Amino acid sequence: MTVRLIVHSRRGKWKGGASLAARLLVAVTVVSLALVPGRPPTVAQARAIPQPVRHVVILSIDGARADATRAVISSALLARAAYSWTAQTTLPSSTLPAHTSMLTGVPPAVHGMRSNPDNPRGYIQIPTVFSVVTQNGGRAAAFVNKRKLLFLVRPGTAARAEYLPYPRYKMLAAVQEATRYLVQHEPRLLFIHVADPDAQGHRYGWTTEPYIAAMRQVSEAVSAILDVLMRMGRLDDSLVIVTADHGGRGRLHGGSSPEETTVPWLAFGAVQPGPIIKPVMIYDTAATAVAALGLAIPRTWLGAPVVQIVEKVR
Repeated sequence: MTVRLIVHSRRGKWKGGASLAARLLVAVTVVSLALVPGRPPTVAQARAIPQPVRHVVILSIDGARADATRAVISSALLARAAYSWTAQTTLPSSTLPAHTSMLTGVPPAVHGMRSNPDNPRGYIQIPTVFSVVTQNGGRAAAFVNKRKLLFLVRPGTAARAEYLPYPRYKMLAAVQEATRYLVQHEPRLLFIHVADPDAQGHRYGWTTEPYIAAMRQVSEAVSAILDVLMRMGRLDDSLVIVTADHGGRGRLHGGSSPEETTVPWLAFGAVQPGPIIKPVMIYDTAATAVAALGLAIPRTWLGAPVVQIVEKVR
């Protein structure tokens, strides 16, 4: 029996095809599923999905515009990805509101984080990808370039929550630190946040050479994650999501312009490569991560899985 990852159309049909990268051999008995396109699986359905992947890695590139990502990513890397260049973030298009949506599966109207404080009080109290994984017996970890994002890692919901201050830890150094933990502890969920593009965008502008230079590191950073998983023998048993919290315009972000709200959304590993046709929202990231791990999506989440292992192939 084999199962494959398929690209999910939010309100359309499931679309997929067999490929070596998308096939995982699974020696298990599977309960037949009848998933409704565009809807998260029910608790019963999620538990019935065969264990799709062992690891999910989410790489959030702070301030990465979709058009800039598309311009700098290598063609060889893109050929391995399921991707969307039209994914949308939250309003306001700011770091903390967007990351809260990314990791809680709901928009700001639900989670309530509409501002972008550097030192938010306390911790988020609603379910996150970290809490879902931990409550199901898995290990979760976060490595972030901005201390404010630790607001999203409530004590007890992750085995490791590490602040890697930028610019001491630039993109490749942060990825190296996080993947070292991946090798040593093999968490089910690993969240990595890097701040280089955002820092250069605020200082010089989102279309300047310093910003583009920061963005040129993306291919190397993603390749480093994939290479580590390959050396672990886990690449075909993993899902790597690469996205961003917001873009930017001039030296700012937070508004509703396409330059600020349109973000990249790419998936690597056990995926069927190719474009994702239907709309992707930033809060779909959480639902995708949880579903890919074979866990039940919280009923309060509004995000829908973008990529799942749900189709059986003889």
